[in-house]
Amino acid sequence: MHPLTSLPLDTPPSPPPHDPHDPDEGPAAGRTRHAQHALVDTEPGLPGAVLAAAAGARKAMLVPVVTALAIGTVFVAVYLAAFHAPSARHQPLGIAAPDRVAARTELALNSATPSGYTFYRYPDAEAARQAVTHDEVPAALVADSRGTRLLVAGAQGPSTVSSIAMAVAEGAGKAVPVQDVRPLVAGDSRGLSDFYASFGVVLAGFLFAVSSYQIAPRLRLAVRVMSMLVFSTASGVAVALIAHTAYAALPTSFAVVTLLVGLLAWASAAVAGVLLRLFGPIGMPVASVVLLILGNATSGGILPVTFLPAWMSPLAAVLPPAAAVRGLRGASYFHDAHLTGAVLTLVAWTVGCLTLQYAVDRAATRRAGRAGAGTRRPAVQP
Repeated sequence: MHPLTSLPLDTPPSPPPHDPHDPDEGPAAGRTRHAQHALVDTEPGLPGAVLAAAAGARKAMLVPVVTALAIGTVFVAVYLAAFHAPSARHQPLGIAAPDRVAARTELALNSATPSGYTFYRYPDAEAARQAVTHDEVPAALVADSRGTRLLVAGAQGPSTVSSIAMAVAEGAGKAVPVQDVRPLVAGDSRGLSDFYASFGVVLAGFLFAVSSYQIAPRLRLAVRVMSMLVFSTASGVAVALIAHTAYAALPTSFAVVTLLVGLLAWASAAVAGVLLRLFGPIGMPVASVVLLILGNATSGGILPVTFLPAWMSPLAAVLPPAAAVRGLRGASYFHDAHLTGAVLTLVAWTVGCLTLQYAVDRAATRRAGRAGAGTRRPAVQP
């Protein structure tokens, strides 16, 4: 009988023998263990599944750098292209004046800024005023027995009014009195409330879609649509309470603000959602470029669409932020001008994106069904 040899209590256990046929002992397992050792659980209680799915150190370092740098570069490039030196392109301008005065004004403005203005003739001052107050033109030069004056809509924003007034004065060779026939309300003294309301909702819709897909990437579309409905309704009511009721910054009805803002929230969430569904993680920077950068830059909230570069102008006619800004501004100041078009544009984006996502989900379900049927098929006996 051999005597027992005592071992120190702190002696580590011997490692199990290496089995070359064990799949957990191959090079891939070694790489997995190495990646796991590179990850440090700095937050106690973090789910193991999250840690297991975490990227390696190199990817975790490079992907955020590349993504953030790309988005920041696009943002700077787009906004500088749009606003570093804006100039009018086919800016509408009404004229109600004798032919000699109208022709001289058109020639002077065209010589100073070729292709800068598009002129619309009106028979008298009242017709020109109606055109300005219904957003057919932002300003109109009137010359009659009462003298020469420039009728403007201050609701178009100070930058628009000042640029047109300066150009008309230079063309006439003298200062022209300005008469504001559609001024801004006291709660919207800079004419930017519609833009800020829209920008905030677009940002919220983008964040809603991202968080929804991060929390439940495989959520059924019907449930996701119900979640969007709750989010968009709450967004519309919240913004209407703030912008319309609390600050009186949007002088239209509470219902119109709720409708337009709610539709914008739904459209933004639907656009971001379908991009995430189509492109996966890359969909997030793509959605930020489409909605937050291009969408807000071309919305017309900062400068009129007619001051945008030629390549950006078509985007202003179709993207959701621009539709919402047009609808809110038209409903607030211009006898509901552009309201119907804005609603139809936002509904079209929402329905189109949800339909596309439904088709993608159906196709994925059919592929999964065929793959499952193939794996269940019994093997052919020899």
